[in-house]
Amino acid sequence: MQDQDVVRSVSIFGDLTENESLEFLQSATRQRLESGAILVREGDPSDSIFIVLSGRFCVYVGTNPEPVAEISPGELIGEIGFFAGEQRTATVTAARDSEVIKLDKASFERIAERIPRLYELILASLAKRLADTTKRVSDSQKHKAPRTIAILWGGRTGTVRPFVDRLRSVFSRRGRTLVLERETLAAKFPGASADLPVVSDWLNAVENDYDLIVYVADDSLTAWTQKAIRQADQIVIAVTGDAVAGLNSVEELAFRTHRQSHRRLVVIHERRQRAASGTPAWLASRPVFMHHHVAIEDDVDFASFHRFLVGQAIGYVAGGGGGFGPAHVGIFKAFQERGVMFDIMGGTSVGAAMMAGFAFLETPEAIDASTRDIFVTSRGLKRKTLPRYSMLDHTSFDASIRRGSYDIHIEDAWRPYYAIATDLSANDVYTFRTGLLWKAIRASGSIPGVLPPMFTDDGRMLVDGGLIDNIPLKTMQSLKSGPNVVVHFGLRAFERFEVNYDLIPGRWPLLRRALFARHKLPNAPGPVNVLRRCLAAGQNFDPTIAAPGDLILGPPPFPGSSFLDFDRHTEVFHAAYHWALEQIDLLVEKADPAMMAILQAGSPAAGTRSHRGPEKTAKSELSRSPALP
Repeated sequence: MQDQDVVRSVSIFGDLTENESLEFLQSATRQRLESGAILVREGDPSDSIFIVLSGRFCVYVGTNPEPVAEISPGELIGEIGFFAGEQRTATVTAARDSEVIKLDKASFERIAERIPRLYELILASLAKRLADTTKRVSDSQKHKAPRTIAILWGGRTGTVRPFVDRLRSVFSRRGRTLVLERETLAAKFPGASADLPVVSDWLNAVENDYDLIVYVADDSLTAWTQKAIRQADQIVIAVTGDAVAGLNSVEELAFRTHRQSHRRLVVIHERRQRAASGTPAWLASRPVFMHHHVAIEDDVDFASFHRFLVGQAIGYVAGGGGGFGPAHVGIFKAFQERGVMFDIMGGTSVGAAMMAGFAFLETPEAIDASTRDIFVTSRGLKRKTLPRYSMLDHTSFDASIRRGSYDIHIEDAWRPYYAIATDLSANDVYTFRTGLLWKAIRASGSIPGVLPPMFTDDGRMLVDGGLIDNIPLKTMQSLKSGPNVVVHFGLRAFERFEVNYDLIPGRWPLLRRALFARHKLPNAPGPVNVLRRCLAAGQNFDPTIAAPGDLILGPPPFPGSSFLDFDRHTEVFHAAYHWALEQIDLLVEKADPAMMAILQAGSPAAGTRSHRGPEKTAKSELSRSPALP
């Protein structure tokens, strides 16, 4: 893409001709900024406007240490203050090595005289830009796909050649990806420093021809490694083997340069397994936004990792619903058989329990067997106790959950996973992404009054997540971009109860009627029914939060099941499975947009953005390198 094309990609200047955009460029100046450099400061005069040619910028307001927005190539900086005559409303800092076009007011006025319709274009779009600015705080929570990433080697890990070769192969087949190593640059610019302007210009230019640039750093803090860190929108710390406490020199620079939301950890394995080990130790000194487990034995995990990077990761959001929960297992299985691989999963209450098995690569049949052990064989929800702490004895239930989860940590799950609980200490949502898996499952399903709350080490009292968020789609959206399958068990609508409150009997009349005249009791819901409805209240989630790629499904069939009855879990599992197959096929036949987005995200060519240059193909085939050191 030429510079004039970048100018025309900005909404205000989209109708300019090529000659007009060239004239615009001739009146402007180009400015390079290294990572961390300040472009404009809040409160300064708005005497110029900028167009981002390459790189990425962060927008900060006041003393808030977190940015309220990010600005990518083709976007404007400082346009509102520039046209409104106001001071700068925010500080804008280069998040990586970047380049902009700068146009001061005098230059703008001169070019506006030669292109009079420029003001019309500005007036037509300025209202939209103002509206966009007012919602930047909420929109900043959405994840922008990186244009560039840097693979850095953490701990004592040296370059893992099989990882690099398979990543190059898979990423190139799934989109226009260029993998750059120090040797690549040395061949193109013999003897040149990585910081020379001609090198920077070339690196910035190739971003317009590819969907993703992957910088592979050296094993040490060389000039190339430093350049890779500064050029990256996100950093990926790749590690293997036993955890190493503390950061090496490469990691230290990367962590100083990139905030936590732009860091990922990849743990490399030779073979895929149900659960990893030692991941919490790696993460203890490496705070990252998300971590991934990748096996180099095949392409599966690399394709999943690629979906995360390009904003197409496929999620499964599992709503709560007690004995209806096994339906999630059948629906998940149906999608698997139709070729959909979920990259991340999470849920509330029983939904969190079912998704935990899939995060650890359990088969649907194994999860169904575990459901029998936890909810039927152990009789965990049928053992009454003195109502001092709860209505039911929790010990057998807890033991069965621990037995099923093997006391493993969430961080060791092969796929990213979360569970939602309600924090009664703070009256807020509590999200489990770390810690012992059994505690997350148990807390997420702590039915108030029926089971004791779960208590954390820092003194929080947690109960069933359904009280606040029974369909945790917002949490999924906060963790990644891309389509989701969202399964609920019946969204609540207004329900009328024809009950005369004055006729509800007291203790002794109730006992007499229960023994001798049950048919005369008012038809009012019982305690368990009321509890179920309280937990289901969270199902009234705001449908406007669903993105175009979010597929909302439910309710599936529940043959003979009820809220606290899991005895027919296998029947629910199979009924939901067959129902989901029919639903998927029907949606495909109708070319449902959400269903198509999910299938497209999982296709081999997924991740390709709009074409910005000539099609590129990987030059290196998969290397059959020796096993990991």
